[in-house]
Amino acid sequence: MTTAERQWRDGSGGAGHLQHVAGNAVFTWTQTAYRAYIDHARGCATCPVDSGRCATDEELWSLYRATTS
Repeated sequence: MTTAERQWRDGSGGAGHLQHVAGNAVFTWTQTAYRAYIDHARGCATCPVDSGRCATDEELWSLYRATTS
């Protein structure tokens, strides 16, 4: 399974080029991790009140950041 792939992009009036894009699996993991983070933030009683973040929020954010690096 590849984490990234190259897709051909036509140039506007010029030569085209290959562009590095995330593969479907990476995109799905990233979207799933971000959705979990957002869903938590909406339902958490601590996150909106406390200036810091709760432990769950920090863990979900770390998981999301891991999928984007």
